[in-house]
Amino acid sequence: MKTVAVLLFLALAACTKQEDDDRQETIRQYRDDCIAETKVDPALIDRADNGDFTDDAKLQCFSKCFYQKAGFVSETGDLLFDVIKDKIPKEANREKALAIIDKCKELKGADSCETVYLVHKCYFLHSYGTDKKTE
Repeated sequence: MKTVAVLLFLALAACTKQEDDDRQETIRQYRDDCIAETKVDPALIDRADNGDFTDDAKLQCFSKCFYQKAGFVSETGDLLFDVIKDKIPKEANREKALAIIDKCKELKGADSCETVYLVHKCYFLHSYGTDKKTE
């Protein structure tokens, strides 16, 4: 299952089947919880998972909710870039991930929901391009 939180995959990368199953369950739970909290249309999440981002307020708050549950956003709504960077797994292209994070971290929205969304969208598009399905 694809997820709107690309950075979460970096943070929760697993080595064993059980860890992978646990990670997928955690992602499903975060997704379900954040859909319930934000009332976002799940179709917007699915579209974003494929690089088709809709600048919808509920989708923006879904992104913040998801990142908060993953530990990437403080209680005050600030992105915790040091935490994100620390969670990049050894098997990932760390230099590329850090360069993308540095490109995106200065983005600011009108509120914390929009800021998290803009940073996530930037990271996704720099990682996968505009359409993940074409890779």
